[in-house]
Amino acid sequence: VEGLSEDEVMKKFSESLAGMDKDPNMEGVMEQMMGQLLSKEFLYEPLTEMASKYPPWLKENEGKISAEDRERYRKQLGVVKQIVQVFDEEPDSTEKVVVLLQDMQACGQPPPPAKK
Repeated sequence: VEGLSEDEVMKKFSESLAGMDKDPNMEGVMEQMMGQLLSKEFLYEPLTEMASKYPPWLKENEGKISAEDRERYRKQLGVVKQIVQVFDEEPDSTEKVVVLLQDMQACGQPPPPAKK
């Protein structure tokens, strides 16, 4: 927004979001938006691409990363594969996807080539 600092813009944005919880129509809109963001159509391709990039990157960089990072990346790869499997076998299982995405996030950032 022209003429406002970044902090002022964020404050106005937060204020507008705070008012949304009083609007009964917003709950449905938010649920619909979250459903779309967690859908197979939105997540499947990037996750399958990430799952394909992980193993070669791990092999190539095994001696360049710490044992802790290597284990974290392997765990994260396992979670990514689980999400893909859920999408393949139970495409409407949003609850499982949410739990697995939280597990994936708990592993931290993926390695650089997996994020591209």
